[in-house]
Amino acid sequence: MTAAAPDASRKATSSHRERKRARTWTAIHLAAADAAARHARLSDITVEAIAEQAEVSPRTFFNYFRSKEDAVLGLCTPVLDDAIAGDFCFSPGDDLVEKVAFLLLAVFRTANCRAIGYDEYIALMDRHPELARRRFQHIDDVETVVAELVTLRLAATRLTDDPVVHEGTVEDTADMIVTVAGALMRSAMRPLLTAPGRTEADADSVLHRTCALFRKVTRG
Repeated sequence: MTAAAPDASRKATSSHRERKRARTWTAIHLAAADAAARHARLSDITVEAIAEQAEVSPRTFFNYFRSKEDAVLGLCTPVLDDAIAGDFCFSPGDDLVEKVAFLLLAVFRTANCRAIGYDEYIALMDRHPELARRRFQHIDDVETVVAELVTLRLAATRLTDDPVVHEGTVEDTADMIVTVAGALMRSAMRPLLTAPGRTEADADSVLHRTCALFRKVTRG
């Protein structure tokens, strides 16, 4: 009983700290989204004003978000979830680009933690085009995180029936696959932002169609 007490105390402290951090993150995000909804230009919104509304300091703001655009969109730093990384591997016959495109989408989803509704989210990007550009730029951050895993999986897998994999170094091949997969993901994301009636739930089917079109175009 006495041996377990310190562990229980540490877990309780950690859990309390995590809840407090989550509340602070949400407060900043909602304050930024509210400011974006009330102003015609993002340039009229300051980090200081967002921090004041969220009842935190500007220094605390930057502990949670890199920019006011990220705060409005609710963007987190992309990380590879252990479950996602553990399930990802290559097998002979895989469409490497499509497989990596869906890996990018999975990681992208974990880095979008917004607390506002999808319609409001789209409305903010319509109101402030720079937000849509930042959302696409965020895929660059996701690609950087994913590239290392793709390199490791390629190095650990012998795809003997796919000679393209062995044309260059593993790093070169991984970089090419991730770059192309990222371009397909960006292409798939555009209709989700612009087509009436689209929702985030459509992302998988749209990405499937985009990858299929890419195969058709590149393979004749």
